[in-house]
Amino acid sequence: MQVKAKTITEIHSEAEKTLGLRPGATASIRNNRGLLSTAPGTTGPGGFPINRPGTGGMMPGMPGTRRMPGMPGIDNDNREIPRNRPMPRVDGLMQLGGRVQSPMFNKSSLNTRLLPEGSGGFIGGRSSALLHGSGGPPSRPSNSGLGAEPPAQASLPGKTLPASSVPPVSERPVVSAARVNPDELRRKTVSLLKEYFSVLLLDEALQCVEELKSPGYHPEVVKEAIFIALEANPPCVEPVAKLLEYLFSKKVLTAKDIGTGCLLYGSMLDDIGIDLPKAPKNFGEIIGKLVLVGALDFKMVIEILKKMEYDMYRRAMFDAAIRVIISSPDGQLVLDTQASTIEACRSLF
Repeated sequence: MQVKAKTITEIHSEAEKTLGLRPGATASIRNNRGLLSTAPGTTGPGGFPINRPGTGGMMPGMPGTRRMPGMPGIDNDNREIPRNRPMPRVDGLMQLGGRVQSPMFNKSSLNTRLLPEGSGGFIGGRSSALLHGSGGPPSRPSNSGLGAEPPAQASLPGKTLPASSVPPVSERPVVSAARVNPDELRRKTVSLLKEYFSVLLLDEALQCVEELKSPGYHPEVVKEAIFIALEANPPCVEPVAKLLEYLFSKKVLTAKDIGTGCLLYGSMLDDIGIDLPKAPKNFGEIIGKLVLVGALDFKMVIEILKKMEYDMYRRAMFDAAIRVIISSPDGQLVLDTQASTIEACRSLF
């Protein structure tokens, strides 16, 4: 019995029916040589365009097909990405043509829109879910060609930086008394002294002097207190003496502060005495009261007398101080213990 040989076309047709292939799927086998010379864009069996050698037709949207108007673009890795939607900008990366490209790589090998949640990159403009609630950033992906380079370290809310990375806190410099505006200090001092001479409240005056917070300015406080007191009409000799004694007893003013303040006022007494003839006598009474409480001694009185040029002013001040000391019950003790220094004072006029 003679068997009739089947043609290639018949064999392929039976194979297509057996394997469930579409008609013409095996046409590439017999038309392989012809496909090589087929121009791109021509259609093969089944009406599908033939763009690559060795293929039997391609569905629309498959790699290698022509793009039709309105179809999404295809990147170099055969991943479909929309061209009309800009990608989020990532700090430190360059945005080129709607795609985020790392300066470390020439091209992106993976579309970040297609990354799964928690892949360690930025997805849709926000960081991966693995970065939230963890003690540190996730491990770096093995694929170094991601479209968006993950940050070196994500800042976590509520987490403090390590001690090594925290910048040192610069302490605010303490403002010294030398840097305080002298005009402002004088204004405050004059204000508090005028308030004291108006109400005569020692505790309030004490608080005001302490609030100046300028111990280096205390000699000026003493000088201003004497100046304002003796310029008043009538002169406030007793109130200013009580104020200086009280501040000295509370250790707000030292003997050096009081002595320096009296020297400052004594250096102006030659000019002050022209307008206030009783100023040397009133100043002497204040000196006598301060000597009795130990805030001054006659060694300092000698220095004060040397600041004055006119003998009549020196004598008026010294005699007034001696009268105040003699009138006190403790005055004789002071005169006896400082007798030599008192004689040195008398020798100056």
